[in-house]
Amino acid sequence: MYQIMGIIALFVAAGVVTPRAKKHGIDFTGLLMGVVILGAGLLVGGVFVFALTQIPSAWENRHLFSEYPLPFLQRTFGGMVFYGGLFGVMGAMPLYAKYLKKDVPTILTVLVPVLPLAHAIMRVGCFFAGCCHGMPHETLGVYFANSVSAPNDIRLIPVQLYETAMNLVIFAAIWTWTMKPRHHLHIVAFYGITYAIGRFILEFFRGDAARGQVFAMSTSQFISILVFVVCIGLIVISKIRSKPAE
Repeated sequence: MYQIMGIIALFVAAGVVTPRAKKHGIDFTGLLMGVVILGAGLLVGGVFVFALTQIPSAWENRHLFSEYPLPFLQRTFGGMVFYGGLFGVMGAMPLYAKYLKKDVPTILTVLVPVLPLAHAIMRVGCFFAGCCHGMPHETLGVYFANSVSAPNDIRLIPVQLYETAMNLVIFAAIWTWTMKPRHHLHIVAFYGITYAIGRFILEFFRGDAARGQVFAMSTSQFISILVFVVCIGLIVISKIRSKPAE
């Protein structure tokens, strides 16, 4: 279900954004090619950052590699971190723009508003798989009876569904806001700031051990702070560039 929901997310996002894309000269075939190119960036970036979070564990258990090489590699490279996937998508944008013979600002203007919708659907896949689960809670928790990722028969906060709801709210807000022409850097900043704040808060309810830590924060909280700062910088840069030269 995790993989199925991921595929559904990409095609739903492509379908929703089609009318806007056509206004910028991008047809549905071009969007499907975007699913391939940007989907590859999502996969590479997500797995790469996940592997970085597993370095301490992999080094501690490196003696297992000689006996169980395949399970060892599956454990080290067998997950995804959303922020890594997002960075991978952004990194693949220039390649996609070159394929479409469009500039990157146009691609950002068209695609960024629909990213939270795709992410919302993908998080439902996380819920089905049990990965990215929340901490134990007797009142707010739900049981997983047959999960290979989440502890079974323990009430866990369904933080994946909380993030789905958060992403749907972000999608509704940014989609409505971009009905009028907006600067592409402002669109990126809108998405980055709102998601970074929400993700930083939701991380307090996460209970999975695969998140990694940076200082006293989870990896995603640390990245959220960086994303927030960078997005503020994008707004400042756009304001400076928009000032007429004296």
